Parts: sequence; C-alpha cells; structure tokens
Amino acid sequence: MFDRFRSAVRNRQLRKWEKKRRHGRRAFILYRGVLKWGGIMFILTSITNHFARHQKLDWLYVASRLPACLLAGYLWARCTWFLNEKRFGFKTER
Repeated sequence: MFDRFRSAVRNRQLRKWEKKRRHGRRAFILYRGVLKWGGIMFILTSITNHFARHQKLDWLYVASRLPACLLAGYLWARCTWFLNEKRFGFKTER
C-alpha cells in the first residue's frame, strides 16, 4: 500500500536533487551551504542574541561568530552533497 507513495516521494526527491546537482558540487556548497545556511544561521543568532538575550553589540563576538557560521554551513553542505550522492547512486567526481 505504501510502496507507491514511497516510490513517488523518492522520485520527486530524486528530480529535485538532479536539478540542484546540475549546478555542480562547488556551487551547491558555496551557495546553499556557506551563503544560505551559514548566512541565515549567522543572522538569526545575531538577532536572537541582541533582542532575546538583550546583549549589547560586541564586534569581537560578531567577528568570531561569522567564520564559525560559514564553516558550519560549508560542513553541512558538503555532508549533504555526499549523502545525497550516495543515496541516489551518483558517482561523485573529485
């Protein structure tokens, strides 16, 4: 009963991954990981610290948080790329 549903979901996910994959690994890691995921994480943590915790703006703390968030975005995107390549059976060129 659920096999058709599972197959349809997998096919939809495969088509979405193929669309993202066409741009290449470097573009995926830089755009989706570093800029999107890392950038959004940096902005949200900055807003949270300023408004919710009522912290004053400390530029040293901001400057240290930016590379940490960008690195986290890079690692997230790199792991996501390789897991999806393995999941959908693509050969990754190095």
